[in-house]
Amino acid sequence: MPIERLHVKNLKQFPEINVKFNDRFNFITGPNGCGKTSLLSAIAHCLAWNGEYSRHQDDSEYWIDVTEDDARLRFGFGQIFLRNKSYRNDEISRYTNPPSEEGRQSFNIIDAKTTYKFPPLVIGAQRKINYISINGVTKEKDSQESKSIYCVNALHFLYNNRSRDVKQWLINRYFVIDKPWAKEEKDNWEHLIQSLPVIGPFNSEFRYIETGRDLEPVFSIYDKQCFLEELSSGFQAILYIIISIFEWIEACLPVGERNVKTAYGTVLIDELDNHLHPEWQLTVRDGIAAIFPNIQFIVTTHSPHLLASAKENEIILLPPSYIDEIYEFQPSEKAYSGWSTDLILTELMGVRSLDNKDYETLVKNCYENIKKNNLDALKENYARLESISHPGDAVLIILKTRIAGMEAKVND
Repeated sequence: MPIERLHVKNLKQFPEINVKFNDRFNFITGPNGCGKTSLLSAIAHCLAWNGEYSRHQDDSEYWIDVTEDDARLRFGFGQIFLRNKSYRNDEISRYTNPPSEEGRQSFNIIDAKTTYKFPPLVIGAQRKINYISINGVTKEKDSQESKSIYCVNALHFLYNNRSRDVKQWLINRYFVIDKPWAKEEKDNWEHLIQSLPVIGPFNSEFRYIETGRDLEPVFSIYDKQCFLEELSSGFQAILYIIISIFEWIEACLPVGERNVKTAYGTVLIDELDNHLHPEWQLTVRDGIAAIFPNIQFIVTTHSPHLLASAKENEIILLPPSYIDEIYEFQPSEKAYSGWSTDLILTELMGVRSLDNKDYETLVKNCYENIKKNNLDALKENYARLESISHPGDAVLIILKTRIAGMEAKVND
């Protein structure tokens, strides 16, 4: 059930853009302000009308092309007609279907929550798990109501104005997995428990231990036990993503199709690298892929380490600005796993200089001091440079030699 293509015209900063996606991982990257999160927002807009998060124009249009059970579908808007256009309060006057295409059925967004069998899951950039006290099991919503919630609240989830109750899901599963009617839930729970060590960083031994009488889930990292809310930000962020996907699959799909290892669908994640150590950023893609082997991921990132983990046809690079009328984007055929992170930053992401600005300034000052034969100033700038540099820095060695030479001349 992947999203094949996104079309957007005159929404946010975009003129007209068309983006093709592959059916596994898609890493959207580019400089700040290029529209990475806005692309996720445009997809979320195709699931339900929302005039709060994006500025619309009278000729705005957007839709997504998807495939579900061999049916080719299109959800979104043709030309938008606004009754009122004001900041964070656009009001629509009528719904229009996106244009039809041979072999593809078009639906306007008001139909998405009833027609889309498995709408995308949208996960925002903030994934902290705050403490709440759990009193027991809560009744879970049926699949149709859940699908409606995922459509209507997609943008709220993206911008973190709605949160997911990770802890309540853990407690619910703890109580239901032994019931005879909960075979899929039990299989998924076992898959989750077995997968945590796989997703964790090297030697972390990330594990679920138990849920006690106080209904507080306990985990272990680096052989130390801790409660759910005591996990570090990185572990919380990853656990939030994983459990959100488990919950989404079990909430929206019908009984008999809820096995996480075989489920198909699309997950949007803003800033996947948030809170993750660079070493973890290099492995998180493969860890997530191992847990969810059939899920399509469309994620944004600034991380060269995450981009270095991407396979062929997985990186979509956005420009810093949009000066042309129409843009076509699709994943690059290249893989960058053999590139250093420095090369990814400069050649792929357009970073002009990787040098520390203080370092650059002090080195420049030292060579100016040498040129002017100002030994005292050179020593002073060298001392500052030494305090911020690696002990084995080649420039320090060269400057130290020059200082010794200048001192020798003074003493002659």
